[in-house]
Amino acid sequence: RRYAFETFYKLHWFLFILTIVFAVLHESASLMCIGALFWLFDVLYRYFFLAMLKYPREAKAYALPANVIKITFPKGEFNYRGGQYLFLCIPTLTSFQWHPFSVSSSPDQDLVSIHIRVLGDWTSKLYELCKPGGADGLLLKVLIEGPYGEPSIDIDGPKYKSFLLISGGIGVTPMQSIANDLLHQYNNGRPMNKIWFVWSVADRDMVDVMFNSPDMRSGGETNMERLSLSGRLPTSFSPDTLSRMSSINLTRGTKDVEKQITGFDPLYSEYYLTRVRKEEDFATANIDPSVQQCLRFGRPKFDDIVTKMHQLCRAHKDPRCAVLVCGPKQLVEAVRRKCVDKSGSGVVFDFHCEIFDF
Repeated sequence: RRYAFETFYKLHWFLFILTIVFAVLHESASLMCIGALFWLFDVLYRYFFLAMLKYPREAKAYALPANVIKITFPKGEFNYRGGQYLFLCIPTLTSFQWHPFSVSSSPDQDLVSIHIRVLGDWTSKLYELCKPGGADGLLLKVLIEGPYGEPSIDIDGPKYKSFLLISGGIGVTPMQSIANDLLHQYNNGRPMNKIWFVWSVADRDMVDVMFNSPDMRSGGETNMERLSLSGRLPTSFSPDTLSRMSSINLTRGTKDVEKQITGFDPLYSEYYLTRVRKEEDFATANIDPSVQQCLRFGRPKFDDIVTKMHQLCRAHKDPRCAVLVCGPKQLVEAVRRKCVDKSGSGVVFDFHCEIFDF
């Protein structure tokens, strides 16, 4: 299914039709029709009511660096929660393929956005289709159905006040949606002790994709221009898709990591660049560790991160911590093991994961 999806998909349709034919030949059609009616009702509801009647059918699409596509559309009646996903169909490419993608925007935002990594034939065709749109984007007809799924732990209820969000690569999309939603709830009075946001990437271009998108502009200035003027982190490595940065990270020269983690601001963000560059290449890569307080070189040390989160929870007398992870299988399993090992002594790590295989 992963390496030959087209074959997998078409083979299932062929076998489905073949099963109906043989059922009719063997006089078992009445039993088959009961199941077929349920299936038909599901198709009519999802494809015709949700996709063609209820939800918006126009979107802006951008072909971004690092083979990533960003699609946005007005929220309208598309009510969703952080971490959910939708099914997307682009009739210009084909009306018979629906693909699931995580929502990367926050539920309180007016525009719904998704980021798509080019990984196969369909996404490659979509990327080429979007290229002529340039910085202004390409207006596309789309069909949308959903939203579906949600974290296996209740992140919206009063159970949790501490959150550890870890992502790798394009797995940041559902994590940024959840983080923005949590910050929105915090700003509206929900008690929150800590939101620790960790993102690990191997390619600087991937960070550019998420934080320098064409539709993220204000007054004609890009985020990079605005952040440079204000003295904040350069766009490539700032948590700019979050509704705000952690306030300690806005302070130049603040190198006390302990103070950053335990400070009054519940948000603490770290961005790990796993491909360490030579210092002479820092300027061309927009790397300046002296002011980029969120930037880390190398791979995240999950043992240290989870241990420190355990200490913070104990200090706040918080018995449970919600850990949400999205990324490659190796990253997810590494964090899972640490959460199991560190649970105890008055703190339990409740774990939820989504795996993005590359």
